[in-house]
Amino acid sequence: MEKISEEFPSAIVREGGLAALLNYLDFFSIAVQRTALQAASNCCRNVTSEQFPMIRGVWPIIRNCLAYSDQRLVEFACLCVIRVVDSYHRSSVENLESLVDIDLIKAVNQLLLPAGGSPLIASNTYTLLLRALATSARASPKITVTLLEADIVDTLYQILTGVLPSASESHSDQGDAVDGQGLGGGLADMTVMENLAHRPKDQVEEALSLVSELLPPLPKGFLSFFYVDYC
Repeated sequence: MEKISEEFPSAIVREGGLAALLNYLDFFSIAVQRTALQAASNCCRNVTSEQFPMIRGVWPIIRNCLAYSDQRLVEFACLCVIRVVDSYHRSSVENLESLVDIDLIKAVNQLLLPAGGSPLIASNTYTLLLRALATSARASPKITVTLLEADIVDTLYQILTGVLPSASESHSDQGDAVDGQGLGGGLADMTVMENLAHRPKDQVEEALSLVSELLPPLPKGFLSFFYVDYC
């Protein structure tokens, strides 16, 4: 099925193959689980609106797999999410809104900001998840609100500063320093710069892109006004 899914993913989805791959996933050995989820991730490429009921039917399983302890299973589940977002963000926004709900965002949030410290997923997958969230926010104001409700801002804060939001108060003695800007309630500039220096550049870019999508739009004509009056 894995080989077939590489060449004929649409046919598998159309004939109910995703459900066959995933409905009894927990009853298989870990090796079979990996093969099944890899095949499912192949099938999530370029899915259409007509195939949405099949995607919707297995979505809770894919979402649950994001919390598994096996890295390869989690990676394949992430690919499912990333590819579905890529498929629906332009042509099927309503479908995307149905899938990228608060439960999914919280599951992704746990991967981006794990309780144990180091992310389970690979750096490239981490970057692609951030991009998928930004893409979803760009496509739908409803998803943007859901991202905010799911505390994605705390995750972005940690990505960009290297400090958990709850820990920012411990840096308050640095916030009033002459060379500090009081970032995050007193976080010293040097701490931020050191974190950004060690964070992969593409992750920083995608995190900033997501921040941009979460911000409200500028008033119409604002940039032209700024240029004429201040430049």
